Amino acid sequence: MTAIGAERYRELLSRRAARGSRANYGGIAPTYQLGSGKPDPASFPKHELVVAMADVMEIEGDDALTYGALYGWDGLRDLVVHKYNVLEGLKLERDNVLLTNGSNDAIGLIIQAFVDEGDPIICEAPTFMATIGAFRRQGADLLGIELDDEGLRTDLVAERLAALREAGRRCKLIYTIPTFQNPAGPTMSERRRRHLVKLAREYEVMILEDDAYAELRYDGQPQPSMYSLDDAGFVVRTGTVSKILGAGFRLGWVIAPPMLLGYLSAFNFGGGISPLASRICAYYLKDHLEPHIRELIDIYRAKRDSMLEALQQGLGDTDAAWSRPEGGFFIWVKLPSGTDPQRVSELADAASVGYVSGTMCMPNGGGEDHIRLAFSYDQPEQLREGTRLLCEAIKQAGVGVSSGTTF
Repeated sequence: MTAIGAERYRELLSRRAARGSRANYGGIAPTYQLGSGKPDPASFPKHELVVAMADVMEIEGDDALTYGALYGWDGLRDLVVHKYNVLEGLKLERDNVLLTNGSNDAIGLIIQAFVDEGDPIICEAPTFMATIGAFRRQGADLLGIELDDEGLRTDLVAERLAALREAGRRCKLIYTIPTFQNPAGPTMSERRRRHLVKLAREYEVMILEDDAYAELRYDGQPQPSMYSLDDAGFVVRTGTVSKILGAGFRLGWVIAPPMLLGYLSAFNFGGGISPLASRICAYYLKDHLEPHIRELIDIYRAKRDSMLEALQQGLGDTDAAWSRPEGGFFIWVKLPSGTDPQRVSELADAASVGYVSGTMCMPNGGGEDHIRLAFSYDQPEQLREGTRLLCEAIKQAGVGVSSGTTF
């Protein structure tokens, strides 16, 4: 029997699938995993989760092992409401919460619900590479807007929205990661958050507020979410337990006006979001939420500082620049002047050091002179050594001048 060739498959694929498959990150992982934003395995409360699962089986095992509710298990929806009330003072109702298979699924549901082929969509440049792929498969016309140390340049967003209106085109969605932006790191100021919400009302455009890292703040002062600033129903917010408990739970959520949940959930196939995982998560977090987050903050702050110190030691005598995020998992590095990005990749691969090229984070091209580093997975000693090896590779690929700085 002759296997079907790739071109024959392409004849059968939908237009969206044919726009490209997602990269396969399987195979042998690098020794120093500075590319992937995976949470620290040592932070997983494995023993406590065993207890939580035993309690779930004893108390409601039959319900946990059958199909779930359309919008997700009410116990976890209530816990999400409780989390935002405790950590932010945000008043929600259960009817504002739709559970999803992680925050990527939440983002995907929103994109499917609001974006048609050819729609102009505003996003940050750079931004989360998985969301770029989701927009492209949906056929969106991505319009990247630059960042500075206050986050998204909302003045440029206003100009772009006005130009689109003048051209007879309508932007239906603005995608932003306002807190510890992935990959660049800045947190959007309250002034700009209010401006963006004002623009959403003026132009009747939805804001997708991707908020995967908000709990993990190491420095600085929290900013109000755009969802909390919106009184007209133009902001939908996504969140996840991946960063505060374990990515393997595959549990996230959308926070939205109740009337939107039906439209979003229509893109799920039914059966509910894992009733078992939802219960284990809720049983654990109902008693451990705040102390566990405090523990995670201490763990990840130390890791961030280890990588920043190693970058200063390794590139401080060049004109490289890097972010100092107040939270989250990522550091955005501008390579020294004259660096050959391809040579960096070859040398880093030879040293078994992983990272993400800045080109993968740009919606409209560019980014060759940047890389994204993650400090979340490796332990501090591994971070220091991996960063040292990467800095050596960068220097061997071409050295800049002046002195290191941060932005």
